Amino acid sequence: MRRLIAAALGAASWSAAEYGLHRFAMHEMRGRGLASKEHLRHHADVTYFSPTSKKLLSAAVTTAVVLPVATALTDRWTARSYTGGMITMYFTYEVIHRRAHTHPPRNAYGRWVRRSHLHHHFGAPMRNIGVTSPVWDRALGTYDDPGVVTVPRRMAPVWLLDADGEVRPEYAADYVARGAIRSTDAQREADRRDAFSNVAPPAEVLDAAAVAPRPAPDAVTR
Repeated sequence: MRRLIAAALGAASWSAAEYGLHRFAMHEMRGRGLASKEHLRHHADVTYFSPTSKKLLSAAVTTAVVLPVATALTDRWTARSYTGGMITMYFTYEVIHRRAHTHPPRNAYGRWVRRSHLHHHFGAPMRNIGVTSPVWDRALGTYDDPGVVTVPRRMAPVWLLDADGEVRPEYAADYVARGAIRSTDAQREADRRDAFSNVAPPAEVLDAAAVAPRPAPDAVTR
C-alpha cells in the first residue's frame, strides 16, 4: 500500500513539475538551452515535436534528479515507486499534449485540454501553462478562461478544419479560424521570432514586404 501511495504522489507531483518546467525552463529562457529551443520551435511550427530520443533523455535526467532526492528522504522501494509514478505521468503528459494537436476531443476533459492549450499557443503564450491540469495556473494567477479561441489557419490542428478551411460545425462554439491556410517564408520567419519572444502569432499571413525588421530573440526584453 505504501508503494501505491508513493506512486500516486509521484504522479500528482508531476503537475507542479510540468508547470515549472514549461514556464521557467521553456518559455522564460527564450531559446537558451535545449529544452527551451525545442519547445519554442514547436510554438513556431506546431507540427514539430521533439524526437523520441530527446523525450527519453528528458525522462532520464528527471529520474537522475528525483530518485536520489526521494531515496534520501525515504526507503529505496518507496523512492522508486514515487519516481516511477512521476515518470509515468510525464509520458502520459507527452501523449495528451501530442494528441491535443493531432486528434479531436472525445470528452469534456479533452475539450478543455484543447481549448486551454490552443489559447496558450495562439492567444497568450505566457498563460495557461499547465497542459494536463489548470491547478497551478489558477494558484499562481496565470489562468485565462479561453473563451472562443482564434486559430490562424496556417497553424490549425488537422482535426479542426474541414476541406474548405472552415472550422468544423462540431467545434464552432469553441474556435474561429482566421487568415490563409498557406504560409510564406516571411511568415514562417516572423512566427519563429514571435515564438522565441513569447508573442502569440498573428492570424493574417504576411508577405516578404510586410515583415518589418525585428530584434533577435535574445535581444527582446519584457
